[in-house]
Amino acid sequence: MSRPVLVLDLDGTVCLGDTPALLYATQVAAHTDAPEALLETAEAFLGQRLPEDAPKTLTGAQDGYEAVKILGLTAGVTEEQLSAAYVSSRAMMSEQPGDIRAPEGLADLLDGIDAHRVILTNSPGSGLDAILEHLGLRDVVDEVRTDALKPTRMIGHLDGFLETFGTVDTPEWLMSVGDIWRNDLAPAVERGCVAAYVDAFDRRQGPAHVRAGSLVDLYPAVSEWSNDPSAFIAAHPLKESVPC
Repeated sequence: MSRPVLVLDLDGTVCLGDTPALLYATQVAAHTDAPEALLETAEAFLGQRLPEDAPKTLTGAQDGYEAVKILGLTAGVTEEQLSAAYVSSRAMMSEQPGDIRAPEGLADLLDGIDAHRVILTNSPGSGLDAILEHLGLRDVVDEVRTDALKPTRMIGHLDGFLETFGTVDTPEWLMSVGDIWRNDLAPAVERGCVAAYVDAFDRRQGPAHVRAGSLVDLYPAVSEWSNDPSAFIAAHPLKESVPC
């Protein structure tokens, strides 16, 4: 029997707060000659108050993680060091959650919809169960997939969900929700699934069926879609960067 599938990104979508990016920045900064400068610039990016002398490439960063990566590469940190710093920061986050939180009301939304609820993340699995418990989401998701390698393998993940839940010929029965267009939404658009864009930094990277500055503002769309995916996509055709 066909069933809607709701695919949710983790960081920046269902997990909010600056702690994840700041922990990553701390680990990356340890490989540089001026760790304080990197941390200060990372904090300025997250606060959307970049100084005029900040690297121009930061203006296009999609989130805090990408900003820290840009700062690290600029300071001579290698890709291998960046990868190790990311893994270390994720392990730290389960013990130092800091300000991480779920969007207000998300647990109630997920508890109230009839869909297979998935969190799909590039994050490693270590410590993730504790993070979901902290967020209050562990009991309202049906599946968690880590090390997802988005966007490279995103189409494969989507196809797998569509086949498992009997919706290969009706891809609009899958909604992908995320804050990074190229990772979470472009593959969904390509596959014919519903794309719900959490555009927190107002990047307007590409088309989506619905778009808003926060996941909370997309709750009505998620509920409407889960009730009747086919009617939803007919009422919300794909469009360029138009707020929900």
